[in-house]
Amino acid sequence: MAVSAAAIVVAVAVASISAVAAFFWLLFLDYCPPETCSAENAWIAVCVALAVAALVTVMGGAVTIARIARHTVAWPVACGTLVLCAAACAIGFAGYVSATGI
Repeated sequence: MAVSAAAIVVAVAVASISAVAAFFWLLFLDYCPPETCSAENAWIAVCVALAVAALVTVMGGAVTIARIARHTVAWPVACGTLVLCAAACAIGFAGYVSATGI
């Protein structure tokens, strides 16, 4: 149960920190030359990635809590949630880098 709780807490922290960092990146995207940068594509990549990360984290947390309540093994679901959340955030960062040409 401790591993499950820790994995879900870390997944929420990863999603939260990624959201704050992503919005700061978008906030300070003042100069975006059109030939090498697309602010719209950067915005789309970040928003989609954060939405997926949030959805994965909420659904994984709910399934983990349900499995804990039924006294079944929950840590694989929680660890999978953490991995998927981190992967979604990493893909969003890669999309941002690709769109801005940094």
